[in-house]
Amino acid sequence: MIGGRSPRGAISASRGYVRTVQGNPDGEERNMRSWLRIGIVGAGALAVMLGPLGSAPASAQVERIKVMVANLVPIDRADDDFGKDLSKALREFINVLASHQAIEEKEIRNEAKKYDLDMEDLDCVRSLQLSPQFGANLVFCGGYTEDKQAKTFTLTGVQFTSTQSAPLEVPDKTYHEDDHEIAAQEIAALFGQYTEQIRKAVICGDYYDTGEWASAERNCLEVLSTAPNDTQVRYILANVYKESERLDEAYAETLKVIELDPLNENALQLAGWLATKLGMKAEGRAHNDAYLQLNPGNAQIRMTIAYEVAQAGDPEGAMILVEEGLEIEPDNTDLLLQHASFAIAAGQALKVENQPLSPEAGQFYQRGSESYRQAYAVLGAGMDSGHLYQMIGALNDLNLLDRAVELAEQVLETHSEEASLWYIQGIILNKLGRVDEALQSLDEAEGRDPRFPNLKATQGQWLLAVGREDDALPVLMEAVEKGEQPADIVASMFFGRAGAALQAKDWQNALRLIDMAKTFEHEITSRLLGQLDYYKAFSIYQIAYAQQGPQNLQTAQLTLPRFKEVQQMLTLPHVVDWVEGAQAQQKQNYQQVKDGVVQLISIQELIIRRGR
Repeated sequence: MIGGRSPRGAISASRGYVRTVQGNPDGEERNMRSWLRIGIVGAGALAVMLGPLGSAPASAQVERIKVMVANLVPIDRADDDFGKDLSKALREFINVLASHQAIEEKEIRNEAKKYDLDMEDLDCVRSLQLSPQFGANLVFCGGYTEDKQAKTFTLTGVQFTSTQSAPLEVPDKTYHEDDHEIAAQEIAALFGQYTEQIRKAVICGDYYDTGEWASAERNCLEVLSTAPNDTQVRYILANVYKESERLDEAYAETLKVIELDPLNENALQLAGWLATKLGMKAEGRAHNDAYLQLNPGNAQIRMTIAYEVAQAGDPEGAMILVEEGLEIEPDNTDLLLQHASFAIAAGQALKVENQPLSPEAGQFYQRGSESYRQAYAVLGAGMDSGHLYQMIGALNDLNLLDRAVELAEQVLETHSEEASLWYIQGIILNKLGRVDEALQSLDEAEGRDPRFPNLKATQGQWLLAVGREDDALPVLMEAVEKGEQPADIVASMFFGRAGAALQAKDWQNALRLIDMAKTFEHEITSRLLGQLDYYKAFSIYQIAYAQQGPQNLQTAQLTLPRFKEVQQMLTLPHVVDWVEGAQAQQKQNYQQVKDGVVQLISIQELIIRRGR
């Protein structure tokens, strides 16, 4: 992966899409840092090419690294002796090293004959193809031209190369016809610099592997100071910056790699991720397009890149990448499923809570829904439950409720053990006003998965919404017992409805709902209990005030206990504490009720004394 670790889960609640490409498990972070995983030569491979540096005692049985030194190829009928003599001298220089050993010319010639090749035919491509026959990790190759009048030879395209590393290019240079040994000596010196450069690159990569970013950066920069075109080391440096969360610098280094090597697939992929992460979606899409042009028909690569793009925050860009793949393979169900997921995620990114879908968001949902429809037509019951949930949910969000509930019923015929599918069916049935059926669907979900979150809380909310508070109370009590919602939240749900009754001056209903909220009085906070008791006292006060209107013995005897109850409740410590933190208007109302109840108690007591 380019963008870091990702979950394997089927449904991403925060992203809103279902992953169809296998990712790396969290536990593989160290492995993900390895050089091979970021697309460059591993430290071990470089060490094989590098060999044991320095001199070794003769007694030590040290295996030396084999170098295939091909005879340089004469170009345009140049004299072949210069190339032979230079390569022979270079073999002698290399054989002096404790770390490397040149393959004998005779051995190379004999092996070439097996393939009907002469030594003069061994250009760099053929030499690389032949080198495994000797177990050679490095190849010296190239060509030269001759100026017969000047008696000089000019090297061209000469290099040390390997299938495992960037080549060491020997500068084109002109030598006198007798200077083949001088040329070999200069090339041997370059070879020494090359091995030292590899050694430093190994150190740079080792520090990257162990997550020592500062040391890795220091050593990578040291290599680049003498070899600025080393794309492998520069790519390591880009990854060091990425892991250090220096994304701007990582992107800049990655662009340098692409400038040096426009077809570097790893750099293009990393650049796409970094640009997207930095909010440069257009640039990110351009890099990903360039990468996928190198692999246009590989659906698996396309899906992997699309997933990384979505993870980096551009689900629309991911959707576009998959759409391009569908132009090549319109019936690829993996692409259809991923396209649907990303399209819906792009729509979700535009959703505003408690607002209908905007036209733009709706278009994304429609595209996702259509891709799901096509995939389901092929896969049927074999479709993953996470995708089935998303497919039904998309119709729900598009407010195509009849189609959604019909599809849910169809899906549940084959996936009746999936709690999430019963849940989404219940959501849709409730929106259609079929509350009892919706409640039953959530009961079915609970039967499949007793730990499915918030089932009782959801049922309670539905019952409250249709005014069935008596039915809602035991359900919400169970929700609190299960830990689905804290008691404060549930009590506030009842108190919220009581507030509407208070506004309507429906004191009896307000009192009933407040008493329901107080069912949780031993579990709620003192402040919320103070608020409930204040408004309970206020409701009792209003009811009693209306009842005492006739001011006769009967009404006085009826209302006096109620006024005294109000007086006692207003002095409760948690009520007083709540009032102290309340707004000015509430404090004023409290004082008016407190003063008024004293007068009303006196009046009722006077009426009772006179009546007797």
